[in-house]
Parts: sequence; structure tokens; C-alpha cells
Amino acid sequence: MSDWPWQLTILLSKLLVYGSFVSLTGALFVLCLGAGPCATKAPGSPPHILWSVLARQRISMVLLLGSSIGFLAMLLFFLLQVGLVNQNGVRGMLDPFMIKLLAQTPIGTGAFLRMAGFALVGAAVLRYWRHLRQDANPPLPGTVLGAGIVGVLLCCTGFAALGHVADLDEFAQLLVAVHVLVAGMWIGALYPLYTLCRTERASDIYPLMRGFGNWGWGITLSLVAAGVYLLSRLLMSPAELFTSTYGQLLSAKIVLLLCLLALAALNKFRLVPALQASGAAVLGRSIRGEMVLGGLILVLTAVLSTVTGPAHLMG
Repeated sequence: MSDWPWQLTILLSKLLVYGSFVSLTGALFVLCLGAGPCATKAPGSPPHILWSVLARQRISMVLLLGSSIGFLAMLLFFLLQVGLVNQNGVRGMLDPFMIKLLAQTPIGTGAFLRMAGFALVGAAVLRYWRHLRQDANPPLPGTVLGAGIVGVLLCCTGFAALGHVADLDEFAQLLVAVHVLVAGMWIGALYPLYTLCRTERASDIYPLMRGFGNWGWGITLSLVAAGVYLLSRLLMSPAELFTSTYGQLLSAKIVLLLCLLALAALNKFRLVPALQASGAAVLGRSIRGEMVLGGLILVLTAVLSTVTGPAHLMG
């Protein structure tokens, strides 16, 4: 029986997992950046979310959908792995013996860590669902932040435990977790930032955009440094970036990342400083372009970790 239907379905489940992870990571990051003191509250009170109801509804929906879809997609991914090993059709996905067997492997460990992370974030968001969506200037719940941070870190640990990177040493796996985290903070923040450009006044979102740009330096440095080190561990020589299928896909991903960096630099040095004078529409269009590039990077990442890998280093 051909494996390609399994591989295609696994690829799609990975795309859902990646998209869900970056979405909730970025939304949590933007919530933290955008929360500030509320004029109607006493000094020293917790930070409050000062955006419009529409913006909060959309961003809280991102958190809820990201955690829910991520959990279900991760469960599907694990069951698909069971089915791929069992080679007995859909019925083989539900084989109790194979489920128990695979649960004791790195695939099971990574899947359950990510599922736990998604579930933790989803439970915290559900608890404060009404407040996040409807209250006027609601406080930023410490429970949501705490559960969100722990949940995201669990997911990052799960990413480091799966795939060809699972065979690397502990330091390399730590860098995988860092790479995934900062990528999620950057790419996942784009939709919430785009939403705020469409729903809020330019003067209200200017401090947030400036803060995101300042964080961007650390995010970019961490992303590139971790990526370069991991490339040095996964490839035998730089020439493989051009002579192997895996390397060529990595090269395409690097080109997309460079384009994303160029747009981010345009935003930081030209569009954000001019935000209050020119309005948020131009910045919103640039962020939309970043979203497209970020989506393509996620697709390539899913392909790299599913269809090919370092073991396929052949022309």
C-alpha cells in the first residue's frame, strides 16, 4: 500500500499544528505588548487591554481557535502516525496496541507535550472568554498569561522532541525550541497587528507598533543565530543547500525569510515612524504582505519535516 496518502494527510495536519501554534503564540505576545495602565483604575493595578471590543473579539477568537484546532490537529497527527506504521487503513489508526506502543516513542512524547500545551492555553482562554471579549478595558488576566506561557513552552519542547532534529544533542534541541518560539512570536503576531491596524486609531497603536519593532531586533537575532547553528548540524556542507532536495527547499525558505526581514525593516524604519501622520492603512498592507510570506514559510517547514529531510540528501 502506497504511503503518499498518509504523508499528504500528515503534511496537512502539521500545517494546522504549525498555524495554530504561531497564531496563539503571536496573539499572546501582542496581548502582552499592548496591555497598559487604564486611566479609570488606581495606580499599580494590573495592566488592562485598551483596544476596541471588535479587536479584542478577533484576537481572543484567534487564541481559542488556535488552541482548539492545534489540539485536534496534533491528535490527528499522532493517530496518522499510528496508521502509517500499522498499514491497516483508517481502522489501523485506532489500534490500541499500536497507540500504546507509539506513545512510548519520541513521536508520542512530542505529540502529548504539544497537546498539553494547546489544552492549557485553551482552558485559560475559555475561563476568561467573556471578560476578554466584552468587558470595557478588561484587565489582562494573570491566569491567561501564566497558562499561555507554560502552554507555549510545552509546545516548543514538543517540537524539539519530534522529527529529524530529535536525533541532535540537547543543546541543538534547545535551540530548536528557541527557534520555534521566536518564529511563533514574529509570524503569529502579524494577524493581530493587522487587525489592530484596521480597527484602532493610528495614534492608539503607535506605541504597540514601536514596541514590537524594538522586540524585533532580539527576535531576528535569536531566529537567525539558532537557524544558522541548526543548519550547520543538519547539513554536511554548505554546498548541499544547492545540490540536494532538502537543501534547495531550505534555500527557498531562506529567501522567503530574507524577504520577510526586508518588509519588517521597511515597517520599522519608515512606516511605523510615519504611522501617526499617514495612518495605519499603508502599514496594514505591508503587514499583510508579511503574513503571506510567513504562511509560505510555514508550508515549506511542513514539507521539509514531512516529505524530505537530511537523510534524503541526494540530488
